[in-house]
Amino acid sequence: MLLLVFCLLLAAGAIIAKKEKQVAEAQKLAQSLREEARKLDEENKRLLAQLNAMAKAATGRNLPDQEWRELVLAKDAIETITKAGLSVEEVVKKVPVTKVLSQNDVDVDQAKAMIEHMKVLKEFGYVGTAKTSKDLSDALKKADEPAAAAKHDWPPIISLSELDGYNFDTGSAELSDRFRTRLRDLSKTIAGIATSYGVDVIEVIGHTDEQAMSGQSSNMDKGLQPVLARKVEVGTLHPADNAGLGLARAISVTSILRDMPELKGFTILPMSGGQLILPGDHLTDGAQAGDVKARRRIEIRVRQRSRETDLAPAGGPKS
Repeated sequence: MLLLVFCLLLAAGAIIAKKEKQVAEAQKLAQSLREEARKLDEENKRLLAQLNAMAKAATGRNLPDQEWRELVLAKDAIETITKAGLSVEEVVKKVPVTKVLSQNDVDVDQAKAMIEHMKVLKEFGYVGTAKTSKDLSDALKKADEPAAAAKHDWPPIISLSELDGYNFDTGSAELSDRFRTRLRDLSKTIAGIATSYGVDVIEVIGHTDEQAMSGQSSNMDKGLQPVLARKVEVGTLHPADNAGLGLARAISVTSILRDMPELKGFTILPMSGGQLILPGDHLTDGAQAGDVKARRRIEIRVRQRSRETDLAPAGGPKS
């Protein structure tokens, strides 16, 4: 028994000695770190004194420690921005967008995916038009295909077809109340597309089917300008053919869009495709006669103004 106790005491003594040695080494290391910290603090004070001397020579006053810390942080931030391939000006411009993304818990990868999806939706005309959920699902699938990313990012064409409930009365260019309401709702989408593509012209193109008009005499030549100047209503126009009817309907839509605050600053031009252009931008061969709702439509396109041909009217200044 005494021998066992003796062995236990020896083991305990060895453990204690080892712990004491570790404590001594830790104390020595702590002392060394304190000494190093003291040297660093002295070096910082020396450098700060030099910087203050330089600043005083340049500005005539000492800069407080807080200002130096802010200058150092600003320098580090600028270096980080530069390494990311941006300029400070670009970062400032992107701050509002970054704030919105942050407030909605959207990270960079999610934002990129959303942008790619929206590009495809725009390209295939799924923005601002009545489409089924399956159509939208198919379009979003295309956004994830490598081929979709390789396609040119053209502005979409917004088609307001009778198939989707954008109706005029037969032979008339007057808008129903429902049509007017839907146009007001659509104005934000049009403005968003025009702004995102950096364009300044919105074209409103009226298309018809190939049913012949009644042959009444036209007052379009004399009546267009008073309607565009809003001196008389569009209902006073009496087109005698499909080309005139397409233009009258485009003018009717244009008159509503020009009143939308979202579209202020854009040039909105009414045009007519008459019965010549089929959906999908194909010229008719004249064999598609009859009542075809898909052909009776308004198309809205956006583009950049052609600066090279921006000529003033005869006798007047450039507009």
